[in-house]
Amino acid sequence: MVCEIARGLEPSKLGEIEGLERETGLTLVAFACRSLDPAREERLMAVQAEIGPPLNVPPAQPSDEQLARIRALESSLGLSLVAVRSGGGGAG
Repeated sequence: MVCEIARGLEPSKLGEIEGLERETGLTLVAFACRSLDPAREERLMAVQAEIGPPLNVPPAQPSDEQLARIRALESSLGLSLVAVRSGGGGAG
């Protein structure tokens, strides 16, 4: 499986994510994930290992209630959402 930052989100989906951010005080990053042929996935993982992560951002520590709300929105939108600490990142 490969995941990338979700791009071109419909305004309604973006609005739902932004609404949850406001309500929880968390910063969320949306990822779109898809399965790859195992051979392609292996090659992609090798390239990514050489390149390394372009940005390291520490994860947030959501409460159980916040996590439940994130999971519900993930299910509704068909995306993976990751809560991160805003302002805590830097170039890798």
